[in-house]
Amino acid sequence: MRIISRSEEETLKLGEAIGRLIKGGEVICLVGDLGAGKTTLVKGIAKGMGILEGYQVRSPTFTLVNEYPTKRGPLIHVDLYRAKDIDLSEFLGKGLLVIEWAEGLEICHCTIKIDFCEEGRVLEFFGCDFIYQIDS
Repeated sequence: MRIISRSEEETLKLGEAIGRLIKGGEVICLVGDLGAGKTTLVKGIAKGMGILEGYQVRSPTFTLVNEYPTKRGPLIHVDLYRAKDIDLSEFLGKGLLVIEWAEGLEICHCTIKIDFCEEGRVLEFFGCDFIYQIDS
């Protein structure tokens, strides 16, 4: 399935819808160029999961892993741009695991590819059964 996002706000809202639908324990892999909107989507997911007050989603480019408490369990946000050899097994089943720069990973339950397009961004969903529950 493909969804066009015409703005950062639309990407946040899509992420929020995803955050409300996930069950927990999933591994969502994000693929896309720099500036495509991967972290923006994660911000929306965190909001949909009910990120606790005082926490703000930031890109884990330098920290590599950020964990956020939410009303629906932990959100673990990983960035593999600089470190492809992180042992992800310690995070599996702990909460929702969202991995940026996840090209070629085999642990993904759902892969979201984000590309630039004339209208803004196009998000393609692979193996993401929940996406059919979202009103677009």
